[in-house]
Amino acid sequence: MGRRAEFAVSRRALMILGLLAALPLEAEAAPKPKSADAKPAEAKAEKAKSASSAVSQASARFGFDLLTTLGKTAASEPNLVVSPASLAAAFSLLDLGASPKLHAALLKTLRLEGKAGDFAKLRQSLLPLIAGGKAESPLTGIGAVYFDREADPKPAAVTKLKQAGATVEVTDLASPATRDAINALVKERTHGLIPSLIDNPLHKGGLVVLNALHFKDEWRMAFDPAQTGETDFHLAEGGAAKVAMMHSGSTPRLARQDGRFIGVSLPYRTKGYALILITTTDKPAGLADFSEVSGWLTGEGFAELTGTVALPRLAIKAGGDLRASLDGLGLDPAAGAPDALRQFSAKPQKIDEIIQKVVIAVDEKGTEAAAATAITSRSLADKPELSFVADKPFLFALRDETSGQTLIAGYVGDASKAQ
Repeated sequence: MGRRAEFAVSRRALMILGLLAALPLEAEAAPKPKSADAKPAEAKAEKAKSASSAVSQASARFGFDLLTTLGKTAASEPNLVVSPASLAAAFSLLDLGASPKLHAALLKTLRLEGKAGDFAKLRQSLLPLIAGGKAESPLTGIGAVYFDREADPKPAAVTKLKQAGATVEVTDLASPATRDAINALVKERTHGLIPSLIDNPLHKGGLVVLNALHFKDEWRMAFDPAQTGETDFHLAEGGAAKVAMMHSGSTPRLARQDGRFIGVSLPYRTKGYALILITTTDKPAGLADFSEVSGWLTGEGFAELTGTVALPRLAIKAGGDLRASLDGLGLDPAAGAPDALRQFSAKPQKIDEIIQKVVIAVDEKGTEAAAATAITSRSLADKPELSFVADKPFLFALRDETSGQTLIAGYVGDASKAQ
C-alpha cells in the first residue's frame, strides 16, 4: 500500500481536467518461452509503445495549447473546455483531401510531429470516434463528410473516406434541410447533450467534415452523496465562491506530486478510461501556471498513493468557432490556400469555420460528456453572397451614371432622426 495523501481542489482556483478516452487495453497474455524471434518482436512492441506514448503526449500538449490560446481571447471566462479528440478525428478525415502543405499544417497543429506524425495510424486509433464504436463501450462517435453537389467530389476521395469508416453524403449543402439533418445527427449521437451544432447557413459548392462523440461511465470508486457539502472554492484572482464539494473515502489511487503541483487519476468502471485532475497545494494558480505540468494530463509518471479526493461537481458547456485559435497553433496559412482541399474537389475550397461545442458533467456517480466538431468550407469558384445591413452610420450618394456626376451625397449618423 502506498503513502497517504489528500487530493483536494477545494482550496484552489483552477484545475485542469483531461478526459482520457484511451481505448481499453488488452489483457496480458501468459508468458511464453522466448523464441529466436523474441528480440525482434520485443523491439517491435517497444517501438509501438513509444509511438503510443508520443501520440498521448501530443494530444495532451495540443489540448493545453488550445486552452491557453482560448484563455487569451476569453479572459473573462473562468472555465474553458475543449475536445482535442473530436478535433483530431475531424482533422484525420480532412487530411484525406488535404494538399501536402495542409497535411503538414494539420500535423503541426495537433502537435503530431516525429514518431506521432502518422495520420493513417491516428485514424485507426480514433476508429470508435469515426465508425461508431461498440454498443457496450462508454465511448461512441461518428465521422461524416457532406459534399455539396456542385463541389463535384473526386470518387477516389469518397472511397478513401468510406474506407476510413466515415459516412459520406453528396447533397444540396445550402438547403436548410441539410443543416437540420446534420444537427439532428449531432443531437442523436451526443444523446441530446448537444441539440444543435451549426447555426449559420452552409455554402453551395462547399463541404462539411463532422465529428461527434459521447462518453458516459461510472466511477470505479464512487463518491458518497451523503459526504457532499458546500465549501469554498478559492479563485486565482482572489476571493472565493461556494461550491458543492464531493468527498471520497481513503483509498489507493494513482497520483503524482512535485513541488506545488499535485495530480490524481480517477478511473472509471470500464478499464482504459480515467479523469486526470491537477491542482496546487499552495496558492491558487491561473491557467498559464499549469504549463510546466501539462504533460501530466497523459497520466504518465503517476504512482500509487493512498488518500482522499475532494472534487466539486462540474457542469460545463462551451462552444464557438475555433478557427482563429487553431490558425495560431499552426493551421494558417495552409488552411487558407485555394488548393488546400484539392484531393476532395477540383473546385478551389476555402476552409471557413471550425465549430466545436463541448459539454461535460461530473457528479458522485461518474461522468457524462459530449463533443461535436464541424469543419466547413466554401467554394472559391462561387461569388460570395451579399448581406448588406445599414443598421449603423453609413454614407450614400445619388449618382447620374451617364454623366458621372454625384447628384446628392450624404452621411447618416442617426437614422432615427431621419424618419
